Amino acid sequence: MIKKRLLTFKGDSEMGGMWEKDEVVRLLKGVPGTQYQEGDDQVKEQIRSWVRGLLTNSEINVTFTKADGTEREMLCTLDSSRIPVSVTKPVTLTTSTAPVDGIVRESKRPRKEPDPHSIRVFDVEKQEWRSFRFDRLKKVTATLNFQ
Repeated sequence: MIKKRLLTFKGDSEMGGMWEKDEVVRLLKGVPGTQYQEGDDQVKEQIRSWVRGLLTNSEINVTFTKADGTEREMLCTLDSSRIPVSVTKPVTLTTSTAPVDGIVRESKRPRKEPDPHSIRVFDVEKQEWRSFRFDRLKKVTATLNFQ
């Protein structure tokens, strides 16, 4: 059985070569995992920033493996002009609550640190906020418009 892995970015020298070529070599050798899973911290940060950049400027299709093992394809974005006003981004937990009558009350729950290996995005088809992990990402497809 051949596993397909595709991250459609033909990178330059600062990305450490072309991902497509690296993935083909990886498949031929039968190496498990993805470029993100086996990359060092610098490669992982470059992949995260590249995906975030695509998300903030457009809608992209991502294919990833869900926690239950099923594969999911999602059309998502972080572009505020493409997110309805009625849907707001979820609030992260903080150490204090919003001021009520000028009084700030401390929360009993500690602040939750964001996971750098996952990202929360707006699912355009479901009109809800969803998230996926970069280490489970299989495919990123973006349409670029040159105007």
